[in-house]
Amino acid sequence: ANAERIFGGAEHVTVTAGSLSTGGGFGGLSLVVSGPAEDLAKVNSLIIETMNSIDGIANVTSNFVDPVNGNGASSTFIRVNQETAFSYSGDLETQDTIGVQTKAVEAVKALPEIQNNPNISVSRGFQSELQTQGFVSLFAAMGIAIMIMVVLLILSVQSFTYWLAIIFAIVVAPVGAAIGLTLADRVLGIPALTGMLMLFGLVISNAVVLIDRVRANLTERNMPLKEALVEAGGRRLRPILMTSLTTIIGLTPLAVGLSDGAIIAAELGIVVIGGVISSTLLTLIVTPVMFSLLHPLHKILSIRRGNAGSKAVPQPAGD
Repeated sequence: ANAERIFGGAEHVTVTAGSLSTGGGFGGLSLVVSGPAEDLAKVNSLIIETMNSIDGIANVTSNFVDPVNGNGASSTFIRVNQETAFSYSGDLETQDTIGVQTKAVEAVKALPEIQNNPNISVSRGFQSELQTQGFVSLFAAMGIAIMIMVVLLILSVQSFTYWLAIIFAIVVAPVGAAIGLTLADRVLGIPALTGMLMLFGLVISNAVVLIDRVRANLTERNMPLKEALVEAGGRRLRPILMTSLTTIIGLTPLAVGLSDGAIIAAELGIVVIGGVISSTLLTLIVTPVMFSLLHPLHKILSIRRGNAGSKAVPQPAGD
């Protein structure tokens, strides 16, 4: 109401409810359409109308000003790959910034005026490209993290098979993370992927604690496989639960989002909490099962490696 009074009426005021995630460096609609200037000018208003009609997008503008309705304002022309281009920007009123931007690109590309003109091309703008690159970088970081963990596990457990039982804990972690995001009505954004990267190290530690006890039972206490697994599960249950509970309790204020600034990081907390819960419950089942399935293969490889080593040992020469 105050804005309408200051600017002389409701027709001069537009109010949008931008999400905090869009204001925290993870949003901002940006789209670029390149081609001949005269062709772009013909579809400029249609593109703006199309983008404004998408839920979650508001106040779309372009760098081109229609000389008929532009009230004397001047246009700013840009060039992309040596072609004239119009840049479109707008406000995002959603947490699903990547999804809405994808819808905008697809909707503009689907316009008959765009499809029937091979000289016009549609691409994401600078801000949208940064978000896409952020997703790609995080997935690459996850892959590198998993590779490093695999190498360290092979060296630490000194087995080419047991590391599979440990690394399999990562597979069950996204289950709880996905359920948590669904229940909290959150999207898989950059904060959530960052939480997934943190989650990998947490869930691996529980599996390592369990498998270490199993191996000690087999090698040092000479227990049968089944008894070694059962004893390790009961013995390591308490430290695993303590580690998981402290993680969950510590991240609960972040996941709840007690302040406006914490809403962006709430997705991170939800992913870690959900992943820790699912991995704690499933690791106590999945990891022992995988270990029991891999144990015969480990024995076969150990025998072959032992035979190869014994053959390589030089025999003392006779008199």
